[in-house]
Amino acid sequence: MRGTGGRVQYRTSDFVVDGALRDICVLDTDVEDWRNVVSALPFDAWEVSFESTIEAAGLGSADGVTRLLETIFFDDDASARMAIGVGGVWFFCYFFELEEMEFTFDPEDIVDEAAFGSLTAFMEWLGEACGKRVVMTMESTDHRSIPALLEYLPARQG
Repeated sequence: MRGTGGRVQYRTSDFVVDGALRDICVLDTDVEDWRNVVSALPFDAWEVSFESTIEAAGLGSADGVTRLLETIFFDDDASARMAIGVGGVWFFCYFFELEEMEFTFDPEDIVDEAAFGSLTAFMEWLGEACGKRVVMTMESTDHRSIPALLEYLPARQG
């Protein structure tokens, strides 16, 4: 885990409540990356909620997850929301784009080192699950053009 200035540290300035949310993103993703993340959800350790306009049966199998994700991303009438609670911090995914995983959270939730630890644990889990770089940015629709406030580089990169 790295911050913009080297080693990661909790900086209150990254979490000022300014009306903007913060985004956790993985760029250049595909269905396999999404399937790996959904399949790796630690239901026994974190709170996970999934809502969809389509039948979500099959989340227990790789084929079922793949079918669900393909429907979400390629059917204009389908939508979904996933919420993951880690130590009191909630990360929300609305499955906007196949090519970019985006989890949004409220900076107001990062109140101390423990909450910051929940954030970094989530970023590390996400990076390891899909094998790709994870960044935290200010809320944006173009995560490529703004600087990362934090980043995590997994041990194995896909």
